[in-house]
Amino acid sequence: MALTKRDIARSGLRLLNEVGLNGLTLRLIAGDLGVKAPALYWHVKNKQELLDEMATQMLADAAAERVPSHGLDDWQRLEHQARSLRDALLTYRDGAKVFSGTFLTDTSLVGPPPLQERIDAGLDPVRAARAHFAVYSFVIGFTIEEQAVYPVRGQRDERYGPEDAGAAVLADPEAGFSDGLAIVLAGVRQWLDGSSPQVEAPQSP
Repeated sequence: MALTKRDIARSGLRLLNEVGLNGLTLRLIAGDLGVKAPALYWHVKNKQELLDEMATQMLADAAAERVPSHGLDDWQRLEHQARSLRDALLTYRDGAKVFSGTFLTDTSLVGPPPLQERIDAGLDPVRAARAHFAVYSFVIGFTIEEQAVYPVRGQRDERYGPEDAGAAVLADPEAGFSDGLAIVLAGVRQWLDGSSPQVEAPQSP
């Protein structure tokens, strides 16, 4: 059978749990697929394109298993999306690092913005996008730090002791994520409602 980008992405995701992002190479994937490394370059030119395909496949797999958000209001949908993204990232070792900064090759996976109801009611789409991105950035950042302490969900890296500040905060990552998400969502809601003071950009000298 002809090799496809999906084959390569799925192989990369399988190997990710074994070797982590730093150990993942196109040569290793080629060996897993039983081909020579040059065969992969017809589909992905470099490691960044590989990560783009892996992130897209990761999101596609998560979308197929995601619990529908029908019947939720904008805020519930935003929280639902944040939790679903974290769950998808935690499926793979270094999943958050893989996903961060990648280019999705299938934009149909993105779906409508979670604040669409407020946009329909007159909210500036750019303002809504900034609010959404703030939540997204929290999820990515938190999960990157979480996976540094727990490379595999629920399995703590033994190098981190209780005296390590970051590890102490992540002693209960589920509770930590819930608290952090609640803080971010409260701030986003306050900002969108206009009850939070606007910070002006510094003037150039």
